[in-house]
Amino acid sequence: MAEIVRAATRVVVHHPGSNHLAYNLVGGLQAEGYDAWFDTGFFYDPAGALARLVGALPDGPRARIERELKRRTNALVDPRRVHAWPWAELAYVAAARAGIGGRRLAAVVGWRNAIMDRRVARALRSRPPAAVIGHDGSALHAARAAREVGALAVLNQVIGHVEHGLALEHQEAALAPQFAESMATLPAWIIERHRAELAGTDTVIVPSDYVRDTLTARGVPSGKIAVIPYGVDVERFRPPAAPRPRDRFRMLFVGHLSQRKGIGYVLEAARRLKGLPGLELVLVGRKIGADAAFAPYADLFRYVSAVPFHEVHALFQDADVFVYPSLHEGSAFVTYEALASGLPVVTTPNAGSVVRDGVEGYVVPIRDVEALCARLEALHRDPELRARMSEAARARALDFTWAAYRRRIAAQLDAWLAAR
Repeated sequence: MAEIVRAATRVVVHHPGSNHLAYNLVGGLQAEGYDAWFDTGFFYDPAGALARLVGALPDGPRARIERELKRRTNALVDPRRVHAWPWAELAYVAAARAGIGGRRLAAVVGWRNAIMDRRVARALRSRPPAAVIGHDGSALHAARAAREVGALAVLNQVIGHVEHGLALEHQEAALAPQFAESMATLPAWIIERHRAELAGTDTVIVPSDYVRDTLTARGVPSGKIAVIPYGVDVERFRPPAAPRPRDRFRMLFVGHLSQRKGIGYVLEAARRLKGLPGLELVLVGRKIGADAAFAPYADLFRYVSAVPFHEVHALFQDADVFVYPSLHEGSAFVTYEALASGLPVVTTPNAGSVVRDGVEGYVVPIRDVEALCARLEALHRDPELRARMSEAARARALDFTWAAYRRRIAAQLDAWLAAR
């Protein structure tokens, strides 16, 4: 196999929106020595002209604008190696903030993705790289262009197969009609686009066995799939300096409060466990769907609608266990953050986490409230069990830092390019 000289190997990573994973991917490849470039809708350079313009504003507006802009940047990414085409992304942001949702917003996202995808494809034909890494839902034309110019076409599949997820949500709408409004629907042309992306790419990166299994079940050859779990900032997310109080048992859920994330099963478990001393459930995130679905459980949880990103780690430090019985994910970032914070995690195989059953927490079947209750009750009853799992959770997270993710991604790209 050929030796890969990373500094002489041009790689294009593209994503149309704001994406924490994409930033770590391109920034990580740059840190590992690749000549990696980032094509996106909008990226904020804290030392650029826009930053200087915003810096001249009065304190109040400046702080609000900077808070939003900082969601679109990452210190790892070299702004000099970013190409941005902002108009489609700005149209999507405007639609989302105007309250457009459901199939209409999904169509806007699909339109944005298609525009960005075609722009990237044109750029690839004018200056071919060695490899192109796109993201599911926005990588069809770029992958075709990559193969035309002899570049390796890589798809970063961040969630399970779209048809698998839609089938689960269709089932769930029948099982839990009160949460039906939180279920996703997609136009047929977007579903077909996902199929074509998987068929038209050379290789696929997935974050978990769950995602891999949903792809192979729908005909994607296992030989072109590499499983590379995500990472977590173990300096920011870490156990609290002082022991947690023993007079309460706080269960934490962080994420969109939707049935895809298993929120109905969390609430039902809290109802059945209501009599346990000191039990408290904290739900953090945006409610998806009708408030009426939450009304029967209103006295069982404390609701926090939104927390600034720089404060989220404190929520994990103030909990005793993290509960996340998701039905369909890629590999949920919040499970890594919980582990790094020293929390036992009770989750499902479909969450795509790196939690090992009985070691850092428990992995229960989806939709199994009895199993969920049994595991939570065991953790409530046994402080020594919680302590062992807490220590194991932190140790597990240390194997999945963002630095480790960068090394794994770069090594996999080396192997794929050398094999060509």
